[in-house]
Amino acid sequence: MNDARYVEHLPIFLEVALQGSFSAAARKLGMVPSSLVRHVDALESALGATVFIRSTRGLMLTDAGEMLQARAATLLADITDIRAELASLSDMPQGTLRISCLPTFGKTYILPLLPTLAERYPQLFVDLDLTERQTDPTQELLDAAIRIGEQKDSGLYASRIATQRWVMCASPDYLVRYGQPADLNALPEHRLIARYHKQQPACWAQILSVPLMSRCSMVLRCDDFTAQHQAALMGMGIAFLPNWVVGPDIQAGRLVQVLEDPRQEQQGIYLLRPVAKMSVRLNLFITLLKQSIGQPPSWE
Repeated sequence: MNDARYVEHLPIFLEVALQGSFSAAARKLGMVPSSLVRHVDALESALGATVFIRSTRGLMLTDAGEMLQARAATLLADITDIRAELASLSDMPQGTLRISCLPTFGKTYILPLLPTLAERYPQLFVDLDLTERQTDPTQELLDAAIRIGEQKDSGLYASRIATQRWVMCASPDYLVRYGQPADLNALPEHRLIARYHKQQPACWAQILSVPLMSRCSMVLRCDDFTAQHQAALMGMGIAFLPNWVVGPDIQAGRLVQVLEDPRQEQQGIYLLRPVAKMSVRLNLFITLLKQSIGQPPSWE
C-alpha cells in the first residue's frame, strides 16, 4: 500500500459497520447497495485485509475490521478538524456541521438558527439528525449531539447549555371549563395529555402512583413533545412537559402552570462532542445557540 487513498472509503465502511448491512447503510446514505459494496471492496483491496465476513445471514466484522472501526472514526475526525482549522485561517468558515438532537428541541431551537448561519457563512452546511435515538458522535462522525440528563463517562466532552425542569400546565380555556387541580390527588377528575413511548414510562408514571394512574383519564397519548404541546394549547387537557417546550407559552399566558413537579427534578441539557478541541464551525454554532436561547434560557 503506497498511499492513503483508502481513507475516502472509510465513511462508507463505518456506516455499513454501524448499520450491520449494506442495504440498511444504503437506505441511510441514499445510495444503492452495490455502490457501497464497491467502496468496501476497494477498501479491502487497498488495505490488503478483509474487514467483513459476508454470508447470507449478514455481515460480521473480522479482527481487522474491528481494529479499523476502532481507529477510523478518530482518524476521520482528525482529518475533519484539519480541514476546519485550515478553513479558519480565512474569515469564512466552511464545511458540514453534523448535529443530532431530539426532534422537538431541534425544530424549536436549532432550525430557527439555520437561516442566520446560512446568511453569515454561506459555505457552511448543516446535517441535522432529529432522532430519539442516543447517537454516538464518535462512531457516527457527528460534530456534536445534544442530550438531556446526566451523562455517564463515555469519552465524550460535554458543554452544559441549559437546565430542563418538568412543568404541569394547561390552557386558560381548559382551566375555565374544568377548574385547576388542587393537588396530584385531584388529577383523576381531569383530562391528561400523556407521553407514549414503548421503551420509556409515560410522563405521568414518573410522579403518580399506580392506583392514582389507573383512575386518571388520558385524553391523548403521544410520543411527540410537539404534538402534546399543541394539544395543551388547544385546551385538550393538562400536559406534563419540559420547561423548554412550554416555558415561552407560560410566559406569554397561552399556558398556565397548574402544579409543581413533586420531584423538583432538574436535568442538564448538554452538547456532547467527540474531541476535546471545539472546531470553528461548532464553536460558531454553540455560541449562536446560547445567544438564541439566552443565558439563563428565555424559557426559565
